[in-house]
Amino acid sequence: MKVELINDVLVVQLPARLDAVGVASIEEQLAIAVANHHGKVLADMSQVTFVASLALRMLLTTLKAVQPLGGDVRLVGLQPPIAEIFRKSRFDTFFQIYPDRTIALAAYTAPSG
Repeated sequence: MKVELINDVLVVQLPARLDAVGVASIEEQLAIAVANHHGKVLADMSQVTFVASLALRMLLTTLKAVQPLGGDVRLVGLQPPIAEIFRKSRFDTFFQIYPDRTIALAAYTAPSG
């Protein structure tokens, strides 16, 4: 997992396989990075080719951790099969999803309303 700060957005590059092993390898690191950041998180899923229910739980837990602090988690770059999983599980109703980083980062800076 690669983590970088772009302006005030914590960008997290998730690994290709978010199965039990993949989630176990990043879950603690993700929780610590998000807890230390206290704000906007962009999960880059452009390399993700497999996602298990554990990964959905990890993302939802991350979202619930940052919302009380005024932050949120947005997703970017979902491959079509992964996007379908988010649609079928209705997880697309919890997260704002963007096609690429540029659009997602611009949406964070766009005035709301």
